[in-house]
Amino acid sequence: MNVRQEYESLRLGNHPIQIKELINHTSNGRIHWHEAIEILYFTQGRAVTSCNLQSYSVKKGSIILVNGNELHTGIVSQFESRFYCFQFNPNFFHNLMGNDYIVFENIIEDEDCIKLLERLYLVSTGKSTPHNSLEQIRLTSELFLLLLERHTKTVLQEEEYRKTFKKLDTFNHIIEYLNEHYTENFSVGSLAAHFNMSPSYFAHFFKKNAQKSVIEYINEIRIMYAKLFLEKEDVSISEIALRTGFYDINYFSRKFKAITGMSPTEYKKTL
Repeated sequence: MNVRQEYESLRLGNHPIQIKELINHTSNGRIHWHEAIEILYFTQGRAVTSCNLQSYSVKKGSIILVNGNELHTGIVSQFESRFYCFQFNPNFFHNLMGNDYIVFENIIEDEDCIKLLERLYLVSTGKSTPHNSLEQIRLTSELFLLLLERHTKTVLQEEEYRKTFKKLDTFNHIIEYLNEHYTENFSVGSLAAHFNMSPSYFAHFFKKNAQKSVIEYINEIRIMYAKLFLEKEDVSISEIALRTGFYDINYFSRKFKAITGMSPTEYKKTL
């Protein structure tokens, strides 16, 4: 099983917003990105999702915001989860404000945002009153202003953002390669040589973009798959360790507990 990474073109057409309700949905760890801002609002259960290469455990009331052109994986694990997925047309609701590019926080806990999202869902789907485009636009604008006021992570100058976006292509190729070969033995030197970089520059480039070392990222990918195997397949823990690239079961158990907070055996008992 490979994690794929790709650009995703959302079919929004001229619609300012697309909303779906998803129940017990997983996306099999497919890494992708798109220009549109995407918001996931969880109304039931719990799940694990990944945004900007950072994993988040979410529950009822959690909001995940995916900035435009930001790598994310959707839902990689779920436990009786239900959530609304809001996708906003970049021409209508986007990060670029004048010459500044707004980067919002990825995980949000905010009762006022929840009320707006619930109202936006009802108005957009016609479940409370007939569909009202003007009310939809008003609520979306109010949501954007609230996010801008309370949940701005950083602000980039447009030129700085454009340079960052150009580097995204190179970084995406590295992530794609790691996700396709995560069971293999890696060293920073061998990876650097594969991408025609010096080991020191490769290590710096990866950590700057991923906010973690390449070895930390590989171990997180392996543990993510280990969790999926534990959830979906009745095989031994030693077999799962081998499948995910760990050839020392004790090292696998230590890394699993360090990342998840519990041992593989304890995790399996929670399912």
